[in-house]
Amino acid sequence: MNRRLTRREMLVEGAIALGSLAVAPAFPGCAVVAASKRKIRLSYDAVVIGSGFGGSVAACRLAQAGLSVAVLERGRRYDINPFPRNWHNPLDGWLWSIGRGLFDLKLCQEMTAVQAAGLGGGSLIYANVHMRAPEAAFDRGWPRGYNRAALDPYYDLVAYMLDINPTPKSRMPTKARLTEVAARELGRAAQFCVPNVAVDYDAPGIEHLNKFGVSQRGCTSCGECCIGCNFHAKNTLDLNYLAVARSKGADIATLCEVFKIEPVATGYKVFFKDHANNEQESEISARYCFISAGAINSTELLLRCRDREGTLTKLSPRLGDNYSGNGDFLAFAFNTRESFNPSTGPTITTGIVYDRTDDGFKNWFIFEEGGYPKELHAILQLLNPHWGLFRAVGFVVKGALQNAFRALGGKVGATDRISDETAIFLMMGRDLADGEIQLHPRTAELSIRWKVPPNLALYEAERRLSTDFATAMGGNVAINPLWRLFHIPATVHSLGGCLMADSREDGVTDASGEVFEYPGLFVLDGSILPSATGVNPAHTIAAVAERNVEVAIRRFSGIQNWRAPEAALAKPVREPLGSVTIPAGGTLPTIAQ
Repeated sequence: MNRRLTRREMLVEGAIALGSLAVAPAFPGCAVVAASKRKIRLSYDAVVIGSGFGGSVAACRLAQAGLSVAVLERGRRYDINPFPRNWHNPLDGWLWSIGRGLFDLKLCQEMTAVQAAGLGGGSLIYANVHMRAPEAAFDRGWPRGYNRAALDPYYDLVAYMLDINPTPKSRMPTKARLTEVAARELGRAAQFCVPNVAVDYDAPGIEHLNKFGVSQRGCTSCGECCIGCNFHAKNTLDLNYLAVARSKGADIATLCEVFKIEPVATGYKVFFKDHANNEQESEISARYCFISAGAINSTELLLRCRDREGTLTKLSPRLGDNYSGNGDFLAFAFNTRESFNPSTGPTITTGIVYDRTDDGFKNWFIFEEGGYPKELHAILQLLNPHWGLFRAVGFVVKGALQNAFRALGGKVGATDRISDETAIFLMMGRDLADGEIQLHPRTAELSIRWKVPPNLALYEAERRLSTDFATAMGGNVAINPLWRLFHIPATVHSLGGCLMADSREDGVTDASGEVFEYPGLFVLDGSILPSATGVNPAHTIAAVAERNVEVAIRRFSGIQNWRAPEAALAKPVREPLGSVTIPAGGTLPTIAQ
């Protein structure tokens, strides 16, 4: 539901605009693309709600198994060159809340979350990184049977589907080299790695067909990964899993937002609003229902069904628990000694592991160099400590972005020495996953409860390491203004809320994602992960979805050895984190205090 933003929300949106984790959320977009023309029938074997890393996997495998499948995606479909690029008016329909745009900002009191809305979900705006959760991550509340050895075959399968690979040495951007040099100077060379990414490194800009028969182009190193790749050089889910699902008969409808699920004798009835058709309400029925709308949206949908609609009253009281922001943290280094060239290359190409106990808190996080489109150069300089233009909170209000462009000469896309000498650092870590997603008892608005003090040791370690790297690069550190001004974390990796567990008393779904008390109702996305992965979580979300949908299909079909057709083609993939060396006493302490 659209509503007028409060003054605080406008302040926070402005702060996001000047430095949230993906940076792009300041300028999210909503190029107008028609909803899918394929007619949705009244009844299916399975309906999939959402098309991110869980929903796309589910739709693909269910269709390959011969089930009739409908996919309902609330966002738009983005083909080549439809992503928004109107940099001169950042309020011109760029947000989900304003014109059904690509980026959905959840401005909650204790956590600000950034999500995607579009066919392909988070893959449209993520930084392409695919890392496997380290073995220790599965020690934090995961159901029996989950560990790296059990998931590795499914990680390999996802790697095959998304064609992941490390960035070739010949394509390494300047920012990667400078990050490696800084890591060596700081005594952290043994913890440095080059992660696998879902990027097409064929000839830059040259069109070709991928192995699923979909047109793509090779990466041009334009730095626009997190605002939607207009070259389709990102191996986003619409170019592989969803393409296979469609080829196998799945019906995919965009701009269709589900608001209620109701159990019926034949399975489940799903109610949705058609945003392309005057918000018309429609419904379809299916024997099986797979909820894959993302950690926050899936949890909110089930909370509304239980507490407001009264259709799923037997849902576990643990619904909403164990929310995690995956330890996300953002920082910048301005005025670096050498040009960092943040707008050249994919968003992320390197990582450094931090693993030690600080003040009794076991800290584990990954530090990654980042990047952003050249169009953001001028606006991001407002955070530069040498400029000091971010002194007044009042600057960050509605209209401030236009004023900022005017103040900076309107040099959208301009590149100069100062902007090139700017680095961005992105971190993800193992927070305590002790947050809660709730509906306000009176207004029914979404809220996220997040405890900063218990997680402060992690955030502080991330801040200190950012300072060390900024100093090693000869620059001045600047912290995400959301954290600096409000002490509110920002995340693009929401997890939890519908956690998997071995019993209803401990979670919302069983180990295969099936909702307790509701046979045939599944949740397959980041909401079922019981803890933070500490790394970019997309790879784990997709691998868990591959595992769980395989379990479901074997039960539906009675074919106990059913496997994804591509499983026979998937080969073991080298995980770069495996080459990282952690000293017996942990990695070095930070220099900064």
